[in-house]
Amino acid sequence: MSVDDIFPLAEAITAALADDIVQLEAGEPCALLDRVTPTTSELLRFWFQSDYLETRDVNFHVGQRDAILAIIYAHEVLAAENLLDLYEKLDRQAILEPGRLGELTSPRNQHPKYAAKMATGTGKTWVLNAILVWQHLNALANPSDLRFTSNFLIVAPGLIVYDRLLDSFLGHRTPGGGRDFSASDIARHADLFIPDHHRATMLAFVAASTIEKHDIGRRSTGAGMIAITNWHRLAGQEDPDFLDDEPEITAPGADLDAAAAARSFVPLSPGLNAGNSLEALDRRFNRGEAMRWLKDRPSLLVLNDEAHHVHTSRKGDEESEVEWQRSLSDLASGKGRRFIQIDFSATPYNESRGKRKWFPHIIVDFDLHDAMSRGLVKTLALDKRQEVAAIPNAELEFRAVRNDDGQLELSSGKRVMLRAGLERLRILEEQFAKQDASKRPKLLVMVEDTKVSPLVEEFLLSEGYAAEDILRVDSGRKAEL
Repeated sequence: MSVDDIFPLAEAITAALADDIVQLEAGEPCALLDRVTPTTSELLRFWFQSDYLETRDVNFHVGQRDAILAIIYAHEVLAAENLLDLYEKLDRQAILEPGRLGELTSPRNQHPKYAAKMATGTGKTWVLNAILVWQHLNALANPSDLRFTSNFLIVAPGLIVYDRLLDSFLGHRTPGGGRDFSASDIARHADLFIPDHHRATMLAFVAASTIEKHDIGRRSTGAGMIAITNWHRLAGQEDPDFLDDEPEITAPGADLDAAAAARSFVPLSPGLNAGNSLEALDRRFNRGEAMRWLKDRPSLLVLNDEAHHVHTSRKGDEESEVEWQRSLSDLASGKGRRFIQIDFSATPYNESRGKRKWFPHIIVDFDLHDAMSRGLVKTLALDKRQEVAAIPNAELEFRAVRNDDGQLELSSGKRVMLRAGLERLRILEEQFAKQDASKRPKLLVMVEDTKVSPLVEEFLLSEGYAAEDILRVDSGRKAEL
C-alpha cells in the first residue's frame, strides 16, 4: 500500500493494522481478532489466513485485503458514530488542518462514512461483496448491534456499471430473459467469499433479495434487501417520479390558487393525448414511493461505486451537494449511526478552482502505481523503436496504399511497424513468463479505416500467428473504441 500524508486516516489505519496482518496471515493470535465479533473473526481467518489461501485457486490480492481490513477496523473496532468521531479516534491533530473541522461537522458527514481509494481494474466489486457478507452475517448473528445491517443500496455511476453490478450479483441474462445466478460472482467464487456452513444462507439471501432499480419500493424481500441503482435515478434525473419533490405549503392560511387546489386532488387527467396513460397515472400516484420506502428502512448501508463522479459541486465560493448526495442525506436523516456510507473510487476528489480536494473520509489508498507494480492492472506501453526512427522519412508511409491494380495493401512502413511491435511482444512474453506465467501481454494495432483491418489480420497470419491468437474489432465510430 502507498499512503500519502494527505490521507491521515489511511496512514493511521495502516500503522494500526501492520502487525495484525502478519499475525493473521500466519494463523497466530492477534489483537484484531480479539476486538471483533466471533463472526467477523471467522471471516477474517477464512479470507486471509495462509492455511485457507493454499486451498483456493483464487484469493483477495493485497489491495483488496487492505480495503476490507480498513473498513472493518474503522467501522467495527473503532465504532465511530460519524466522520469527526473517526478523526478523533485516529488522528486528532489532522482535525486542525485548515478547513478540516468545517468539513467534518457538515451535515453530510454525520454518520459512519468511509472511502476506499482503489485503482481502476483492481476489483472493487469483490471488496463490495466481502463487505456485504461481513455485514449480513453479523446482522443475523447480532440483530441488536447497531454496527450491522442487512439493508444495502448499491449506487452505480451509469448504466454500464449498473448492468455489470447486476451481472455480478444475479448472473448474466439467459435467452429466456431471466438470470443465471450460478454465474454470479458471489456464487462462482463462493469458496472465497463465504465459509462452508454460511454458504447456503448467504447465497439464498443474495439471490432472493437483490432488487433492480425499477423494483425499489415495489418488491418485498423479507429479511433485508440489496437494491442496485444508478445515481441518475437516485437523484431523480432519470425518473423524476422516483423522488417526491412536490413543493409543500409552508404558509398556512394563505390564499390558494383554485386550479392548483384542484390539481392537488386530481393531479392528472386521464387521456393518451395528454400523455397520461393509465401507466403514467399509476406512476404519478406512487410518486416518491421508492425514496419513502428506502427512508423507512430502519438501517441502511450505501455502497457508492466510482463515487468521484457525483459528490459535490462549487459555484463561486459556495460548495454545494449534488443531487444524488442530497438524496443520500435525505435517506440518512433520522438513522444516525445506522446509516453507513462507503465510497469506492480510483480518484476520490472534487475539483475546486483547478485544484484537487480529496475526500476527507479516505481510509485506504491502493493507487495505480502499487497496482501496476504488482501486475494487477492492464497497462499500455507506447514503444518508439530506434530502428524505426532511423528509417528515412520518405520510407515511413504508415497508411495503407493502393497497388497498380487499385487494391488496398499495407505499405512498407506499416509492415516495419507491425514487425517491430511483434518483436516487442515476443520480448515481453519472455519477461512475463519469468514473473508470472498467467499474465500475457497483448499487442494493440489501431488502423485508420475498417477496410485496413483485414489486411493487418492477413499479415499477422502470414507471420505465423494462428486465427485464435487474433481478435479483430471493426467500428465505424471512434467513440465505441
